[in-house]
Amino acid sequence: MSQWHPQSDQLVEFAAGTCHTGMSVAVSVHLHYCPQCRAALSELESTSAVLFEQQTLVPVEDSTFSTLMQRIQQEPKPEPVIKPAKARFPKALATLLPESLDQLEWRQPMKNLRVSHLITDESGMIIGLHHMKAGGQVPNHYHRGDEVSVVLEGGFSDQLGSYGAGDFILRTPNDTHSPRADAHEDCLMLSVVTAPVKLTGALGWLINPFLKA
Repeated sequence: MSQWHPQSDQLVEFAAGTCHTGMSVAVSVHLHYCPQCRAALSELESTSAVLFEQQTLVPVEDSTFSTLMQRIQQEPKPEPVIKPAKARFPKALATLLPESLDQLEWRQPMKNLRVSHLITDESGMIIGLHHMKAGGQVPNHYHRGDEVSVVLEGGFSDQLGSYGAGDFILRTPNDTHSPRADAHEDCLMLSVVTAPVKLTGALGWLINPFLKA
């Protein structure tokens, strides 16, 4: 069971449908693994439904409704984009993936890490995958923007804790850490970031240019 979860306000925004695509995907993936947050979300949705039912009804003229329906019918319908979903991953992420991860464009900025950029959402958040080799460690770095990571497979640890499948990890600007993948298995993570990280060690000047989105 997941040990690290979204903040309450992030769940509220998800329930209300007001969070951006990157955060929505991250929360959806976490919910796939976490019965505790699924229960909390269900309670939020039930409360919202009760509040909605208690609102005072405002009459709408027939002409207003007819005008709205005409506008909806006249809008062009987008062509459905069908991508093969991978049973290996939660649906919210599978829809962004090709049939095989090998079909993604991977960059390998360092020996123990490779990254793939999936999409950039409407808010500018970069949705991607991070893959660390078993036992591999990423040098100490800090975050130039907010970052949400959700562990998909394997696990890792850093100065702040240990994380396994489904864990939802939030890092804010200037958070510094050095993740190390568990020794027995590669670690694959979903990442949603506002800006690339920046290495702080002696080799930072050499590797940082390759960490740009």
